[in-house]
Amino acid sequence: MTKYRFVCVMGIIMLCAGVTMAQADKQPAPRAATGMGQQTGTVVTSKETTGTAPDMRDLTMIQLLQKGGPVMYPLYLCSILALGFAFERLFTLRNRVVSPPQTVLQLRTALDQPGDTFNAQALQAQLEGATSPLARIVAAGIRRANRPIMEVEKAMEDTAAKEVSKLQRNNRVLSAVASVAPLLGLLGTATGIIRTFMTVAASEDALGRTELLAGGIYEALVATAVGLTIAIAALVMYFFFQERVERLVSEIDYTATELAEKLASKS
Repeated sequence: MTKYRFVCVMGIIMLCAGVTMAQADKQPAPRAATGMGQQTGTVVTSKETTGTAPDMRDLTMIQLLQKGGPVMYPLYLCSILALGFAFERLFTLRNRVVSPPQTVLQLRTALDQPGDTFNAQALQAQLEGATSPLARIVAAGIRRANRPIMEVEKAMEDTAAKEVSKLQRNNRVLSAVASVAPLLGLLGTATGIIRTFMTVAASEDALGRTELLAGGIYEALVATAVGLTIAIAALVMYFFFQERVERLVSEIDYTATELAEKLASKS
């Protein structure tokens, strides 16, 4: 439960930071004093008084994202989930968590002993209370000590399959985000195009005034770009963590094969 709390806290912090930045960008910039203009009665022109659209170079990233429409909110949620579970995966899929150094040392010391002096009960006592995946796999093999090697290997393989499923479980969140984010971006494209055509239908002059159509086009393109960006990042992280799980499991498998031979040598 601790890792899920960590993901939730990270998501809340990121969401609050995003809302704060968005509110800051919405505040109007202070106008400069125009004393000479007021004295002489001249009119000072600006982008606000002329009604022209702001230059793209004046848009910040937050302002650009705000133009993506309502579909951006589920996309924000997808990005928070992907980033939060990426941190959780980095914390969980570490060698010291899956195969703690102390457990590896105890197991290696036992395996280095000659076959006639190997004591499975002593190894089980040393691993008492250990909760790592490696310790649980070893414990499953020890419970079948002094039996045929096929039974020992079967017990360890069944436990290893359960541990691999646990290690890969949260990788599915990244896979789900990689699948959902492009669809949300496509939905934003559809809503943006619908908004553009509604503007054209509501005004006869809309086709000749690009500023009236820009809102829908912004919504379509921004939502699509953000959805694809989130999906690509989530998919890369998914494959990265899948490869890390496979590497950790292969290291455990090598040690488990040695242990199975030791445990079955007295049968």
